[in-house]
Amino acid sequence: MTALAITHPSGRAGLDWLIGGWRLFAGGVIPWMGMAAVGLLAATFVGMIPYAGSIAVEGLSPFLVAGFMVASRAAGAKAPFSFYMFVEGFRDAPKQLAAIGAVYLVASLIAELAMRALGGEGFKLLFDLARSRPETLDPAQAELILHQALPALAAGMLILTPALLATWFAPALVLFDGFSPFKAMYWSLWACAVNWRPMLIYGLWLTLAAVVAILIPFGLGLLVFVPVAMASTYIAYSELFVSAEPVVEAEQTAPAEGDA
Repeated sequence: MTALAITHPSGRAGLDWLIGGWRLFAGGVIPWMGMAAVGLLAATFVGMIPYAGSIAVEGLSPFLVAGFMVASRAAGAKAPFSFYMFVEGFRDAPKQLAAIGAVYLVASLIAELAMRALGGEGFKLLFDLARSRPETLDPAQAELILHQALPALAAGMLILTPALLATWFAPALVLFDGFSPFKAMYWSLWACAVNWRPMLIYGLWLTLAAVVAILIPFGLGLLVFVPVAMASTYIAYSELFVSAEPVVEAEQTAPAEGDA
C-alpha cells in the first residue's frame, strides 16, 4: 500500500483541474468519446432492468469510474487507451469497488427515504405532475412544488453530499494505491473537506458544464462532459494525493506541508 500525504492547493486549483481534464480529453477525442458512449449505454441498459436497474447502476458506478481513472492515467502518459479498460476494476479490485458502490447505494436509499418522508405523498404527486404534464402547471402549483421540495431536497443533499465526496476519489485510491475501501473513502472525504475551496470551485464549474452538456441535443454533450469530468477527477487525485517522502531526521525541523 502506498504511503500518501494530502496536499493543500489554492482555490484556483479547482478550475485548473477542469482545464487539465479538457486537455487530456483533447489529446484523444475519439477514444474518450468511445469510452463515454460505452459507459453511458451500459448504464442505460442496466438501468432498464425492472426494479433492480437503478440500484445496479449505483452499485456498479465505482467500476466505471475506475475504468476512466485507468484511461486517464494512460492518457497522461501518452499511452493508448480504450473502453476495454473498464475491465480493470473487475479484475484488480472487485470486492473493494463493490464495497464502495454498496456504501453509496445505502446512502442514496437513505436519502430517498428521507426525502419521501419530508415531502409526503403530496410531494410525490406534484412531482409526477411536473414530470408528465409540465405545461399544465400554473404559478401557484409551481410555488407549492418548490415550497414542498426544498426541505426534502436539503435533507437529501445533507445525506448524499458526504457520501459523494467520500466516494469521489475512493476508486483511484483503491486501484492505484492499494487502500482498503473504507480507508479510501475516509481519505477521499478528508481530502475534500480540508480542500473545500478548490473543491467548491471545481464543483461549481463542473455543474455549469453539466448543464450545458445536457442542453446539447442527442446526448452529444454528455460524450464530452463525462470524459472531461472523469479526466479532471484524475488530475485532482494526482495533485491532492502525493507520495509521503520519508524526511531525514537531521532536516526534520517542521512538519512536512500537506501531511494528513
